[in-house]
This record gives sequence, structure tokens and C-alpha cells, in this order.
Amino acid sequence: MAGSLNSIIGDDGHFTMEDINNLEDAEQALHQCFEIIRLLTGGNKDVVNRYCSLREFQRINTNMKASKLGKGIDPWYDERTEKEE
Repeated sequence: MAGSLNSIIGDDGHFTMEDINNLEDAEQALHQCFEIIRLLTGGNKDVVNRYCSLREFQRINTNMKASKLGKGIDPWYDERTEKEE
């Protein structure tokens, strides 16, 4: 499936862009990466930033929120706590 996390992981397990053919594919792959990071860290910026500091990546400034594209399939999504923006 083009535009999935699988499209940026090569057969050798390393990062690749060979299967990204357009901006829509890139957007879909990045969305999946965002959701995976958010789920693995609980979206907590302090947890994310601990990992960022290990690789000298730029820190994030806010907690990660459930993607509006992921509603209905996100096991941590709770509409009672989601505020309209």
C-alpha cells in the first residue's frame, strides 16, 4: 500500500523514500508515523522529548493529540476530553 509506514521501510529494514511517489503518499506515511509515536508515548511531550534528546532531534512544544483522521479507531480517543478547536 503506497503511503503507508511500510512504504518508508525498505526490504533491508532501513528508511527509504523509493516507494513515495507523490505528496499524498508522503502525507499518509507521515500520518501513520505520527500516530505510532503518539500511541507509543501516550502523546506526552516529556516522553517524546526524552527520545528526541537521545538523537539530538528538535524538541516538541506540546502534547500530541489524537489525529482527527483517526477518530473511531484510536483506542485512547475519548470524545469527552477532546475539545473543539
